[in-house]
Amino acid sequence: MTPFPFLCMALLGTFHLTSPDETVFTYQANPPSSIHVQPVAMNTNPFSSIQTRPKLPVEPDEFDPREINAYYDWRNDMFFREFDLTGSGSVNFMTARRTYKVWLDEFGTPVVLTVGDPVFFWFDLNGNGKFEQELGEMFKDSYEDGVSGNEEPYDNSDLQEPAGPGPEWNPPPQGGFTQPPCDSRFGC
Repeated sequence: MTPFPFLCMALLGTFHLTSPDETVFTYQANPPSSIHVQPVAMNTNPFSSIQTRPKLPVEPDEFDPREINAYYDWRNDMFFREFDLTGSGSVNFMTARRTYKVWLDEFGTPVVLTVGDPVFFWFDLNGNGKFEQELGEMFKDSYEDGVSGNEEPYDNSDLQEPAGPGPEWNPPPQGGFTQPPCDSRFGC
């Protein structure tokens, strides 16, 4: 006979159910010498202090009537889409995706080829018409795999701080630099 069934029966005998909602752990006065069981207090909700993260909506398809605006920002080299998902008339959801090729068509309109899924999401959680990063309304998807639950709040506060003092430059003493002679060919 193996010791495993005996061990299971000994462990099951250390506690008993008093009601379906309450489990009471009892401590045996004389436990077997090979088994020592301590009472354990269990938290019914161990993650109660963690705030639940809002589920991001899935980005609507191209040419969806809820899309208010779509534009290419050449400074960031990103393509942005703005949506009104609630019908309130204001933008309450926005996405940004990286681009990998941009050119101008014969009318001067930029044609943009983008990565398949967005890298940034903005979601107006409180409905005030603004995307507030300090309230956790901006998310990044490092995997760029669509809304799959691995998006995380984005904190760019370190980029928003004012620039520090630049290097100080003092002009050289007056005798260190002289202007070249004026040449009439250059309009002096």
